[in-house]
Amino acid sequence: MSTFQVQSIIDFLAPWWVELCFLVSFPFGYFLVQSDFFGHVPTQKKGKTKNGKQPYLAPPARHASADVRIDKLQKTLEREVSAGDMTAAVKLWRKHQATVPSSTEVLKLAVQALTACSPSTVLKEVSQHIELHGAKLKTPQAALAILDAVGHGKHSALLDDLSNMCHGKMGIPLTCQWYETLLAGHAFAGNDSRVKEVCKEMKEAGIKLSARAHSLIIKGYLRTAKLEPAMDHAKHMCREGFYVPPFAVVLLVRVAVEQQCLEDVVSLCTSLKLQLPDEAVTIIFEDCLRHSSFDLALKVETSARGTRRGVLPNAAYDPLLKVYVIAGEAEARAAPLWREMISKADLKISEGLCVGILARSAESRSIKFAEEVYAYCLATDKISIALYSALMKVYAYCGHFDLACDLYPEILSRGLEPDAVMYGCLMRFATECGHVELSKKLFEIAPQLDVQNYMSLIRAAGRDRDANRAFELLGKLLQTTSQPDIVVFNCVLDACVCSGDLPRAKAFVEEIRSRFGALDVITYNTLVKGVAAAGDVDGCYELLRQMKKEGVKSTDIFYNCIINAAACAGNFSQAWEAVEAMQADGIKADHYTLSILLKALKRYGNARESKRVLNLLDKSGIDICTEEVLLNTLLEVCMHIGENSRLRDLLHQQERSSAKPSLHLYGALIKANNCLRRINKCWSLWHEMVEERHLEPNEVVLGCMLDALVCNKELDDALALFRTWRDRVGANSVMYSTLIKGFSAASRTDEAMEMWQDIKDAGIPMNAVVYNALIDAQARSGNTEKIAQLRRAMQRDGVEPDAITYSTMVKSHCVKGDMSRALETLKEMQDMGLVRDCVVFNTVLDWCTKHNRMDIADGVLEDFERLNIQPSNFTVGILVKMYGRRRQLERAFQVAQQLPAKWGFKPNAQVCTCLMSACFLNNSPGKAIEVFNDLLKVGGADSKSLGVALNGLIRTGRVREAAALVEDALGLSTGSRRSSFTYETLPTECLEPLFTSLAQRGLAEEVAMPLISKLRKAGISINSRLLSSALDPSKNNGPRSQQGNRASFLSQ
Repeated sequence: MSTFQVQSIIDFLAPWWVELCFLVSFPFGYFLVQSDFFGHVPTQKKGKTKNGKQPYLAPPARHASADVRIDKLQKTLEREVSAGDMTAAVKLWRKHQATVPSSTEVLKLAVQALTACSPSTVLKEVSQHIELHGAKLKTPQAALAILDAVGHGKHSALLDDLSNMCHGKMGIPLTCQWYETLLAGHAFAGNDSRVKEVCKEMKEAGIKLSARAHSLIIKGYLRTAKLEPAMDHAKHMCREGFYVPPFAVVLLVRVAVEQQCLEDVVSLCTSLKLQLPDEAVTIIFEDCLRHSSFDLALKVETSARGTRRGVLPNAAYDPLLKVYVIAGEAEARAAPLWREMISKADLKISEGLCVGILARSAESRSIKFAEEVYAYCLATDKISIALYSALMKVYAYCGHFDLACDLYPEILSRGLEPDAVMYGCLMRFATECGHVELSKKLFEIAPQLDVQNYMSLIRAAGRDRDANRAFELLGKLLQTTSQPDIVVFNCVLDACVCSGDLPRAKAFVEEIRSRFGALDVITYNTLVKGVAAAGDVDGCYELLRQMKKEGVKSTDIFYNCIINAAACAGNFSQAWEAVEAMQADGIKADHYTLSILLKALKRYGNARESKRVLNLLDKSGIDICTEEVLLNTLLEVCMHIGENSRLRDLLHQQERSSAKPSLHLYGALIKANNCLRRINKCWSLWHEMVEERHLEPNEVVLGCMLDALVCNKELDDALALFRTWRDRVGANSVMYSTLIKGFSAASRTDEAMEMWQDIKDAGIPMNAVVYNALIDAQARSGNTEKIAQLRRAMQRDGVEPDAITYSTMVKSHCVKGDMSRALETLKEMQDMGLVRDCVVFNTVLDWCTKHNRMDIADGVLEDFERLNIQPSNFTVGILVKMYGRRRQLERAFQVAQQLPAKWGFKPNAQVCTCLMSACFLNNSPGKAIEVFNDLLKVGGADSKSLGVALNGLIRTGRVREAAALVEDALGLSTGSRRSSFTYETLPTECLEPLFTSLAQRGLAEEVAMPLISKLRKAGISINSRLLSSALDPSKNNGPRSQQGNRASFLSQ
């Protein structure tokens, strides 16, 4: 064959050479497989086993290689175990265990499968297999494989049995890894006692627990959620000088989250100085977000930054930011964190994250922070309908419906189209802020509105008291749907009620009845709201009877409407009848019920009603600190009725509460602390609000703080605070009048007049309150010329003088000593009908007593009685002082007893103190002490009354009786204090004259020193001045022999 022919054949076959090679090699390979040339196990005939599966392995051939068979067996077991078919794995191993000695891996898989399917036979089968194959399996490695397999199955007893078999019967030596496997298995089984026993055995064997052993124990406990023993062992691990590995810390945190005890684990990590891994930090912040745990998040952030050079893990920023926003810490913490996030180049901020932040900003009303996030989205082009919807929600929650509406043109300018939900919201916002034209325009161009949007518009019409529009919307809705739900009709009914059209509302109720056949509880609740607003309590009860007749169950809303109607009319008997009926129906008084009754107390309440309402509050079990409206109301009522003890308790509860006060509540808390003269607490609240939470005070809160400072004689601080904030917050006449009153009380009349000039410069309209404060400042110094100037200014400004103006002018004449002019002004007031209470009469009577003008006082008293004006305790005190100075003690007692009885009030401590002074002035110390003892019985004695009693007794030489009085009043002998003041408020001025007198009479050893000992035991601080009053020899005429004892006592 020529070369050309050969080349032609090669060229012809070239495209087919791959196929030809395959045809030749395939039969050859098939022959090799069938002949088991490489020792493979031959397959069985086709068919399925009983469990429906094709077996992976056939019986071994006699000439198969053992290693290859073991390898094949291992792979097959791995597949069965990983597939969860433990029964098939056990069956396969039992089939081959007699002929094939298991490798370490095969033995582990087999024991694992046996433990799952047949734990009772594990010990026997494994023991037989080891005995059958002898020394090959009697190794530490095989023993560890067996124990490790059982350790994952929570079989603590079986683990010990296998360990004893391997060590006792097989003679396999114990190793450190052996003990570690036992510890891990027992920990996983939750067998804490056995873990401790194994640790003890290791210690006796001289084997020290390794870091791996500690970690395995902790991991075992946590895999079965045994958090407490895991935490205990973490402490033990650190005491042994090991460091808890990061994976264990993450597991601790995960289990703590599941068991809701995360704070315990965080505290443990802090105490053990464990660094929280990145994953753990993120998990903690996510849990803080779920449970709104601001304090814990702040604590973990501080710790995490301290160990990471001030930087947080990227995944931790998102949940932490949301925690701060929800907690109302947007300006203080969320904003700086947000700026840190956007400055990190490796941290991707998605549009979804921004939408989520805005949504949470709505809940916390963090409008400034929301606008900062929105500005970032604009700059980075992360704008969508979802983002605008979230921003609208922020504005709506903050009441800025106009700003929400202003977003609509911007949305259109960016080529975005609002969806039906946004159109519905925009229509509601437009209605809320009075943009009627925009609302109509949106209604025309919006796509088909759903029922919820129609309901929102109907509710908005109700808030505007536009019943006609509500019915118009209902008509349009009926055109689009054949049968809307009764809920829509209830919304229209509410619009009728809100607009005050009760007849139309009742007629519409009948229409609802005819359309739906029966009324539901919402219909009744809505209608009763209108009936109660009309003050028709009987009509409310008629509706209640109708409800019960139709089988509709009454609710707390229904009863609260009745209670509100009765309370607004000042009819407490009807209100309590409704409360009792409510409780009889099994409905508890809620925070609305209590708020209604408390508000009524401020207007119509008396001591009896106050006690009853407060008892109902105590029995309700309501957490007052979580109900801000109720807390506000209760604080105001306590201040109004003088419940200082309860006020103190309320403030203490609020301080311990985790709830963050709103701006309005800060004002109420400052006001309450001012009532208790706790100016330091007022400052603490102010700094917390402004510096920690970065809240900007409004006019009300600033006014409360200024009033607190003025009342506590910190006038310069008040003025400085006012000048700092007036440009940012804005000043009003109330703030100026507060400062003017402060200058008036401090006799700084020139500065008061400077405030007047400031008001005029600021363009603030003048009113009677400000002018009265200015006139009072001049009245205190008797400056009638400036008062006349102010009167002329009032006339120019068109401000009419009121009763307070004239009362202040009366006071100015009294201060100057011109009682005749004072009397003339008082007569002028009477002629004008401006005398409505006892205040001006008290002023005149008090100054008549001071100037000894009893002739004028008698005439004023006659007018007082003729006009039948109700006196106050201050009036009674003035009269008692007047009659005491006139040596008419019996008349003083008559006034103190008869006037309060006639007008239905009880004499207070000040009246009794005046009566005691009158008794001492009229040489009747016995009667004075009787008055003081009566005051002690009712717990009304205070430091002033005690001081008057002591000084009176000392002046009459009854020093022993004075000392006994101190013991009795303070309960030094009985341990039962009978006075109303606390030891902290007991001024030493009360006691110094007593100890001085005792020392001068030689009674220091006998009376003074025992009394000081008792005072000390009672916890009363004894200062050096008090001691020197009793023990200074220069003030003591006693014998010298007593000086050593006194010095010894002083050294104690």
